Amino acid sequence: MQDERQDKSNEVDFANEDEEDDFELTPWCEEDETEAAQLKSEELFDRLQRLQAEFDNYRKRMENRFSDAARFASEGILLKVLEVYDNLERALEADFSKDSLAAKAGVAAIEKQVWNLLEREGVKPKDSMGMPFDPYYQHAVGTENDAAKPDGVVIDVYQKGYMLKEKVLRPALVVVNRHEVPPTSEGQDDALDEKSEVNGDE
Repeated sequence: MQDERQDKSNEVDFANEDEEDDFELTPWCEEDETEAAQLKSEELFDRLQRLQAEFDNYRKRMENRFSDAARFASEGILLKVLEVYDNLERALEADFSKDSLAAKAGVAAIEKQVWNLLEREGVKPKDSMGMPFDPYYQHAVGTENDAAKPDGVVIDVYQKGYMLKEKVLRPALVVVNRHEVPPTSEGQDDALDEKSEVNGDE
């Protein structure tokens, strides 16, 4: 009976030894964790450098494109102007004295060609004659006093104004009607002197 108890005790000891082997823990190493973090940091830094290089290359390409666009932006319009210039050269080669009507018709055709070119680019004239003066669309180069016409309207146009789509391309140079000419500062001083003499001490 005692031998049987001893055998059971030995079996329990062996079982405990197996359990200890199954739960063996790996010791924590701070150096391994630091090395892994360093490798991760180096990998992220390398990716950042590549992204920076790609961005610099993209920026340089875009700068070159913008530079070329600015340098050759007028190429299209210049080609169209050259067509007009060719026609002008041909017109000047003609003998105006022999056929003045044909010469006039040629010049009129060139004028139409130029206008069609401007119109295709979005240029259109801005009417000013008889319109109320607007400093956004017109520049006043003089004034006149015409009692038969409303005050503040344009009564003469020295140079036409033009719009480029919704933007003022060139303001018109106009003469504006003024019923009352505003006094100058010198005139105001003279008026004050006269008033002072009338109301002064006798």
